[in-house]
Amino acid sequence: MSTLFPRMPFVDDETPLSWAARQAALHTGGRVAPFLTDIGLSLPDVARGEDGSVRRLCEKAGYDPTPVLNNNIRAIGGGRYQLRRLEFAKEFTTGACTRICPVCLMEDRDGWRHPQAAIRHRLIWRFNSVRTCPVHGVSLRDLRSGKSESKTHELQAMSTLIGAEQLRTPCGVRTVSPLQTYTVGRLEGQIGPAWLDGQNIDQAVRATEMIGALAAFGPDKKASEMTSDMWDAAGRAGWPIVSLGANEVRDYLLSCLRPMHNDGVRPMRDLGMLYTWLSAGRHSKDPGPVREVLREVLIETTPLRKGQMLLGRPVAAPRFCSVASIALAEGLDSRRLRDTLKVAGLLTQHEVDQKSNRLVVDYTVAQDLIDIVKHAIPITRLQDVLGASRLLIEILLEIGQLSRTQVPYALKCKIGKAVDGRGVKPILAFLDANCPTVDEAPEGYVHPFRKTGDTEKSRARLKIILELMFLGHLKQVFRVTGEHGFAALVVDPNEMQSFIESPPPGLPQDSYFFMG
Repeated sequence: MSTLFPRMPFVDDETPLSWAARQAALHTGGRVAPFLTDIGLSLPDVARGEDGSVRRLCEKAGYDPTPVLNNNIRAIGGGRYQLRRLEFAKEFTTGACTRICPVCLMEDRDGWRHPQAAIRHRLIWRFNSVRTCPVHGVSLRDLRSGKSESKTHELQAMSTLIGAEQLRTPCGVRTVSPLQTYTVGRLEGQIGPAWLDGQNIDQAVRATEMIGALAAFGPDKKASEMTSDMWDAAGRAGWPIVSLGANEVRDYLLSCLRPMHNDGVRPMRDLGMLYTWLSAGRHSKDPGPVREVLREVLIETTPLRKGQMLLGRPVAAPRFCSVASIALAEGLDSRRLRDTLKVAGLLTQHEVDQKSNRLVVDYTVAQDLIDIVKHAIPITRLQDVLGASRLLIEILLEIGQLSRTQVPYALKCKIGKAVDGRGVKPILAFLDANCPTVDEAPEGYVHPFRKTGDTEKSRARLKIILELMFLGHLKQVFRVTGEHGFAALVVDPNEMQSFIESPPPGLPQDSYFFMG
């Protein structure tokens, strides 16, 4: 295969397209697109970084492809690109904008017989977070021609724009930002801060800039108002925070949220475009771990609803909630809930008297009591639910089939005198499973659980019947159709008498004290 002559060396800091454009200027004095066509290559293929096209370019130029491929930004689909072993989104690059250092390009030309073949587009200029020339300390300039060369960054076609930038008065010298140093170093395989290295490079850079924009310009600044120099300042301001890891980021975000009052914090007001970015409904690009850090901060500080979508996921266990959202989530009457929160010490009597559902409380502190309130059933209501007398309910509590509410401060109100309703369903389920229904009570069977006196003997008799039944000893127990709960039960007195004469093992002895 014939190779191009004279041979144009590849410079380790340039892009493959820059090298192709310089060869076009040397060999034809023209543009890169027809030059590539002449040697059997497609400009779009080379611009997309297709390995095969870049290798064929190297073969035509008679050059080792290794250093060229090392600087090749390759499109991998879905708006993602790859350089070396790093993947990133298109927005991590400058896109159609061509970034340059006017001083570097001026020095490229000096002493060259073919200046157009000398100016080269540096690889690091392709990345958005690189905004300062590491050689001259000047801010890089962005060229936008609006033509095809803006996509190929063909400097040879931008002589007028470059000349205008070289005539501008320099804005002063500045050091390279630590974020730029990190970006370039990571592209070269260097190790940086662990939390940042654990993310994709574009996620790490974007998180640093967005947090830094909040730190440098406050929550009222909009992304559309940010200039390149402002983003550079944002990267510098964000670096001391993010380079120390997730805990430092968390502490910083907490410090930005104003102290909580009855209406809670407002993340949009306090975090500005950082919150707007992370709370976007659909992220075409995963913002990375910073979103989860903010999510944890908001759960800890912000009034939320159970099940509310927060930064991409529903909230399972919110901490701070309004009375209205708790009542909705728990299915409680708000008036009853306010009284409950007062018992828990989370609302004052004055706040309860306000009858406001916007009051915010620590849901986690109230959760135990709220759970009890949800399931608490007054004994008077329980009599109807179970078809049982008050005496029978007291015996069910005594033998452990039911239990009272179990929060110490609940004893200050009627909640402490209620019964935990979660024991009701198992009792009714037991009766359904173990007591067949009959239209009429068999001859001789009795209703032991209907109205009974409150004597010690009747109490003992009820207790032994219940214990025998729940332990599975009584087999001849039926439910009469038309009745409900315990009121529907009939038992065989002969079976009962046999157990009285010969008690089964495991039955508490005190059950027989008054049975003689």
